[in-house]
Amino acid sequence: SDRRRIMGTVYSLFRRDGATEHDLAVKGQTGSESDEFYSLFYLGLYCESRGETGKAEAYMKASASSAYGTGSGDYMAACAKVHCKLRGWV
Repeated sequence: SDRRRIMGTVYSLFRRDGATEHDLAVKGQTGSESDEFYSLFYLGLYCESRGETGKAEAYMKASASSAYGTGSGDYMAACAKVHCKLRGWV
């Protein structure tokens, strides 16, 4: 079990068993700074996995530049930045 509140929605989205892209976006907008970051990060990965590169880029760049992405020191924030760099989005 993951202690991050938002991860249940992330898991459901990737399993395609109920949660939608919109559901995850709303959770990120109504939660903490970390919820916002993780929703954007996983929305980026989700869209990329579906071949929606433009949306993936927008979500991933937003996650990397979010308050949590720039100030938390969380290694996942570094992952978002590296992902953007490797894809040529920065």
